[in-house]
Amino acid sequence: MDNQYGGRNRQPKKKSAARVVIFLFLLAVITALGVFSLGQYMAVQSLQSSLQSLEEKLDQVEKEKNRLEEQYDQLREENEELREENKMLRSETIIEHGNRDTNKVAITIDDGGSEAVNNRVLDYLKEYEVRATLFPTGQNVESYPETWRRAVEEGHELGNHTYSHPYLTSLSEEQVREELRGWREAVEKAVGGSFHSPFFRPPYGDGFYSGQANHRERLQPIVAEKGMFPIMWDVELVYALRNEAYNAARITEHVLQNARGGSIVLLHFTEADIEALPRIITGLRERGLEPCSLRELLLAEPQT
Repeated sequence: MDNQYGGRNRQPKKKSAARVVIFLFLLAVITALGVFSLGQYMAVQSLQSSLQSLEEKLDQVEKEKNRLEEQYDQLREENEELREENKMLRSETIIEHGNRDTNKVAITIDDGGSEAVNNRVLDYLKEYEVRATLFPTGQNVESYPETWRRAVEEGHELGNHTYSHPYLTSLSEEQVREELRGWREAVEKAVGGSFHSPFFRPPYGDGFYSGQANHRERLQPIVAEKGMFPIMWDVELVYALRNEAYNAARITEHVLQNARGGSIVLLHFTEADIEALPRIITGLRERGLEPCSLRELLLAEPQT
C-alpha cells in the first residue's frame, strides 16, 4: 500500500516540472516575439523617418531644378541676344591690324607646305618661344595631320583658310559654306576632337578687299554665321615684293621696315619666308616689338 501511494505522489511533480518548462519556453518565445516586434516597429519608424527626409530632399531638388530651369531660360535668352550682337559685329568687322598702342605684332603664316617645311616652322617657333596663328588649307591638314596636331599641342592657333584655297568670289554661297565646313572637319579629324577657330583668312584676300564691297556683303555674313572674323593684314610680301628679288634677306628687310605695334604680318609656308622667320623674330624684338599670335595681339592691353 505504501508503495502504491508513494508512486502516486511522484506523478504530480513530473507534471509540474513539465508545465514549468513549457511555461518558460512560451515565455521565451513571447519575449523573443516581443523583441522582434519592437525591432520591427523601430525599423518601421526609422524607415518612415528616412522616407520623410527623402521626400523633403526631393522637394528641395525639385525646387532647385525649377530655379535652374528658370535661370537657364534667362541665360539662353541673354545668350541669344549676345549671339545676335556678335554676329552683327562679325558681319561688320574685318580685322587688318590690332591696337596701335601695343608693342605686339601678330605672326600669321598661310597655306601650309611640305611636311618638312611645316615642321621647320614649328621648330623655329618653339626655339624662339613664339606662338603664332597658322592658316593651313584643309587639304594640307589632311595630308599632314600629325604636324597640325603638334601645332595645336604646342599652343599655336589654327585659322580657317578654306578646304581647297579657291577664289571665293567665283563660288556660290553654299560652296563657300562647304569650303569652311571642309576645313573644320579636316582639323577636327587631325586633332581628334571638336575644334573652332574665331579667325578666317580668305584665300588671296579675295572678296574682302576695299574695292570689293558687293562681294563682301555677300560673303561676310556667311563667315559670321560660322562664328569667325575675317583676318587681313597690314604687312605682306607677295604683292609688295612682286617686282623685286624674293629672298630671305629682302623679306626680312621689308617686314622690319613696315611692321609696327598692332601689325599683322602675312607670311607663307615657302622656303624663302621660312628662312626669314628667325631673323624677323629677332629683328622685331630688337626694335622693342613682340611677335605673337592673333589672340595675343587682339587681347593685348594698350601700353602707357
